[in-house]
This record gives sequence, structure tokens and C-alpha cells, in this order.
Amino acid sequence: MRMNLRVLFIFISSLISYKNQAQELNAIVKVQAPNLTTSDKSVVQKLENGVKEFLNNTKWTNDRFEFNERIKCNFQITIREDKGGNVFSCDFSVQATRPVFQSAYETQLFVLVEKDVPITFDPFKPLENSKENYFDNLSSILTFYAYFILALDYDSFALEGGDPYISILRNMIDKMPQNVKSYDKSWTLQSKKKNNRYSLMDNLTNPTLKPFRRAYYEYHRLCLDKFSKDVLVQRPKMIELLETIVEVERQLPNSYLVQLFINAKSGEIRDIFVPSPSNEKSRVYIAMTNLDPANSSSYNVLK
Repeated sequence: MRMNLRVLFIFISSLISYKNQAQELNAIVKVQAPNLTTSDKSVVQKLENGVKEFLNNTKWTNDRFEFNERIKCNFQITIREDKGGNVFSCDFSVQATRPVFQSAYETQLFVLVEKDVPITFDPFKPLENSKENYFDNLSSILTFYAYFILALDYDSFALEGGDPYISILRNMIDKMPQNVKSYDKSWTLQSKKKNNRYSLMDNLTNPTLKPFRRAYYEYHRLCLDKFSKDVLVQRPKMIELLETIVEVERQLPNSYLVQLFINAKSGEIRDIFVPSPSNEKSRVYIAMTNLDPANSSSYNVLK
């Protein structure tokens, strides 16, 4: 089996190599139910254990990952309401990181929060990989976010490298039963949530956002991964990428994918350019306040 660019990259850059083959995700899972009296409090721990086992023990791709190559990610599930009969309303927080070449630094790929998610959890029923078939909403949501993590991770190592996993996301939504779409509208265009799973899939497949995906790849692979060699060369390249993303945002305002990028990268970008020359800081300030106007004051350090 041919080792893909992502796996090869991490294999070369790692100082420690494990011989045992591992699954793709290294997920830390936390389930909490603050100020909530559940009918069976043990369900919190059972849900946490079940989600962790599902994410970390499922083989998501055909690629070979070594133990130390797994993608670090975090899933936090907050149970907001126990509706009885193993039915819950939850908030999901999902985050993933990626190593930067020749450094101990890890960069966030994305951070997202989805609220008011309906799930059914039966502790006696295993969660299932739902890329081809629908089993239950929790299995489908976790499967969706697992492949979303893979899509963005692979996109960061190769231009449009996440395409196989984006196809899986599209297939999942296209094949989602209509009654499930009515039950959880985050699978549909009609969702009242501005940021939903349908929007993620739609953004990833939208031709208007192709320049963003290229910029996303170049930001990680051609800029961050080469910072240790020559930061003075990489900073101007990064500014050009940010200005490309500004143009994409003008063509497709408030795109969820761009928002996730800004949420994950704003602090990183600010810190990178604080020591840069005034002309670079000025361009970054303009770009970031265009992309993140609600937090424009946080970029005043770049003025």
C-alpha cells in the first residue's frame, strides 16, 4: 500500500517511530452534563467511553498510520437536556491540530462548535461507521466529523488532498434519509443554524472556495512548514495568502470554512506578524480586520 504524503511527512519529521500500525485519529473525548439530572448518570461515562472507542478504534482510511502519526483531535460533548428514552440534546465542540515541520509547534486546523444537536445513545448498541449507511444520528455526526478532520488534514499536506474524504461527506448528506433530515436539520440547507454540517460540505465542494483550499494548503505546507528555514521569505507569502482569502470572502461572504480558518488561526497569525516590519503588519491588519471585523480590536497590536 502506497504511503500518502501526509503519513510520509510525519514519519520523516518524527523523532520516534513505532512499529505497530494504528488508526488515524488520536481523539481526546470529554462528555459533561452540567447542572443536569439525567435519568441514569452512568450514561455520561458510557457515552464518553463509547465515543472515544469509536473514534480511535475505527479504521477510517486505507492509508497506513504509525502510532505517532495519528491526528490529534478533541471532542467535547455537553449534554444540555435529557429528554428520556436515551434521547438527548447536546452541544458539540470539535478541534484538530497538525504538526509543523522541524518544530515542536502544533497548529490548529479548525475549531468548531455546534449547538442543540439531537442524538439517541443506547449504551448497549455499538456506534457504527456511517459513511455508506445510516444507523443513528450520533454515529453519523461522529463519522461526518471524523472525515471532516481527515479532509482538512490531508488538504494541509497536499493540494486538494482531502478530496476522497470530501466525497464521503457529500455522499453521506446526499444519502441521508429524509426523516433524519427533518429530525436534525443540520444535515440540510434549510437549517436555522447558519453554521451547520451541510454548510461545511457545501463550502468544501463550492468552486468559489477553491482558491481558499489552495491558500489553506500553501499556508500550512509552503509557509508554516518552511518557517524554520527562512521566516523572512515565508511571511510575505503568507500575507499574499491572507489577501487571497479576503478576496474569496468578498465573493462568498460569511462562508463557514473561512470562519473556521479565522477562528483557528487569528492568534497564530497575529503572533507571527507582531515582530514584522510596519509595512507587513499594515497589510495583515487590513486583511484580518476584513476577515474578522467583530474582533478587529485584537489586531490593534499590528497597527
